[in-house]
Amino acid sequence: MNKSITKTTQIDGWLFEVKMVKAIKVKNHGEPYSAVASMTANGDQMYIDSHLSSNNEELQKDDFMAIYKFCQSMGMKNISYDRIKNGLKTTKNIDIVENQQPKLRVI
Repeated sequence: MNKSITKTTQIDGWLFEVKMVKAIKVKNHGEPYSAVASMTANGDQMYIDSHLSSNNEELQKDDFMAIYKFCQSMGMKNISYDRIKNGLKTTKNIDIVENQQPKLRVI
């Protein structure tokens, strides 16, 4: 990716660090959105805390790719999330490769 988003910014005597991100799925800002995700940054890892859609749909591959690209632009090295399916909890870890799309099957 060519664009990058910095995790830290210094203004005067303050250092601001991005630790939490709220992502909304919407075409244009201010319109009703169809999904929301909360993420927490810890070092060079992003953890997807939650995902909720208006139709209770699972996170789709193109949705995950948008999150992947955002994390890639922030310089993250890994994305992880927990998933519960049929009563079983699994943790997924996806490595972020600079300037490449992941080869994965998503959620």
